[in-house]
Amino acid sequence: MKRKNMGTELFKFATYFVDAVLVVFSVYLSFLIQFKSDPPEYNITPFFNIIPFIVLAYLIYMYVFGLGDLLKKGIGETIYSIGITVVALFITTAGITFFARGFAYPRMVLVISTIVQFVILSIWRVVIWSISRILHGVKECLIVGEGSLEYLTKKILMKQRDLYNIKYICGSKSKSLDQYVANVDVVFICNDVELNVKQKIVDSCLTSRKSVYIIPGIYEIAILNSKLNRADDIPMFKVKKLGLTLEARIFKRMLDIIVSLIGLILTSPIMIFVIIAIKLSDGGEIFYKQERVTINEKKFFVLKFRTMVMNAEKLTGPVLAGESDPRITKIGRILRATRIDELPQFLNILFGDMSVVGPRPERPFFVEQFKNEIPDYKYRTIVKAGLTGLAQVLGKYSTTPEDKAIYDILYIKNYSILLDLKLILQTIKIMFVRESSQGLKDDLPLNKLIKNTNAEITIDKMED
Repeated sequence: MKRKNMGTELFKFATYFVDAVLVVFSVYLSFLIQFKSDPPEYNITPFFNIIPFIVLAYLIYMYVFGLGDLLKKGIGETIYSIGITVVALFITTAGITFFARGFAYPRMVLVISTIVQFVILSIWRVVIWSISRILHGVKECLIVGEGSLEYLTKKILMKQRDLYNIKYICGSKSKSLDQYVANVDVVFICNDVELNVKQKIVDSCLTSRKSVYIIPGIYEIAILNSKLNRADDIPMFKVKKLGLTLEARIFKRMLDIIVSLIGLILTSPIMIFVIIAIKLSDGGEIFYKQERVTINEKKFFVLKFRTMVMNAEKLTGPVLAGESDPRITKIGRILRATRIDELPQFLNILFGDMSVVGPRPERPFFVEQFKNEIPDYKYRTIVKAGLTGLAQVLGKYSTTPEDKAIYDILYIKNYSILLDLKLILQTIKIMFVRESSQGLKDDLPLNKLIKNTNAEITIDKMED
């Protein structure tokens, strides 16, 4: 297993190294194309001078936009990530050449190299993706859980059948649990499994060197990144408090002011166009104010572009928007899909009600509802609500409130300025990914989904 892990790491390193070589080669090839195989030294010298910066910028964007994941992403998402990466690299390279006074670096080469990089990297990464899938194979797996067991099973059946073959699903009190663990390669443990059962499964998997995945609850999140401490010679973990230090709050506020001002300036043409479009469409109000909850359950009015018909909740009361909600206007669907409806919230950030990154602000009605249904939901308001966050980058509109709460708590637990910057860049990536902005929808019942996918699964939820 140790040798296999070393091989995996070497494979990743080799992939990233070839990535960097291809990025640099693409620029050099673009010079050859532009100057018909004979680029003047005056023009190509600025390129040689900034090669280390190009490579560094690429590696950063590769990490931020998810190209470090060689296995879990589909081909479409991988190619999309490459597109975002090379565009960001194009902008960065233009900036580097400007500040390095490399004015002899031809702008046409920048354009050509972006196209060449996209094509070459896409072909290379499709090959790597295929090799990664072959090396990984389809792993036999077990899912252990109670109420949340069916939800996880459906997710794997719909999204990751080419990686995992579900052989068993069972309750945590099944008499055959040990046998099931012994007969699979991978075990998934839901967050509603009792701690003593989790410990037993993890111990078995560590002994037999099997992969185990645990959906985290507040206990797992609390001990995450804990520092080793001791009482005399007794080892112990010190659980880090949730929340931001005074210094972190100061730096975060400074970042909020800078980003909100830049955001308002850069998006002002888009917002002017949206204002005209909304007004021309139905003559109604342009903006929509709604009471939301932020840090320490303080209430404020969030500002958004109106995406629904006027007085949409006059008869229905507060309800979550669905994927095909008839109350959403034609323009509203476009604004929601691209998240442009959220742009006025830069004003909320500038005024201090919100942060750029943080848990999305929810309405008081739903906050009270979720607090009663989800024990850990109360931790979300330890920090300011945000325009974007971990739940928005990694989740979807259809992600359950429970999973969104986990993402939000994980963000609070792992907060850093670098994490905020990463999430801001990743938000740009997901703005045009339709799946991330879909509304809530009901999936097929598990038994029907199993039948439709021809899956052969042993189902054991016995508790005796």
